[in-house]
Amino acid sequence: MELKPPHRFLHLHVPDVIRHRPSRHQLTVGAGYVTAAALYIAIGVSYTDFLFSFFVALAYLLVVAWLVPAAVRRIF
Repeated sequence: MELKPPHRFLHLHVPDVIRHRPSRHQLTVGAGYVTAAALYIAIGVSYTDFLFSFFVALAYLLVVAWLVPAAVRRIF
């Protein structure tokens, strides 16, 4: 019985998606969307009509994911 060297797994192909981690900016943007979703769900639990309206959800996404970050960038 012949043993193979332990480095035989080093030559396996690993996709670039697994090898590269998101940048700090990408993580910040993702965290903003997660926070916006959590806030939307919290408001939707309190006010069910808010949760079921497509146009309200679209306006909420526009305000929270685009206008608020633009205002924060302008202030700071």
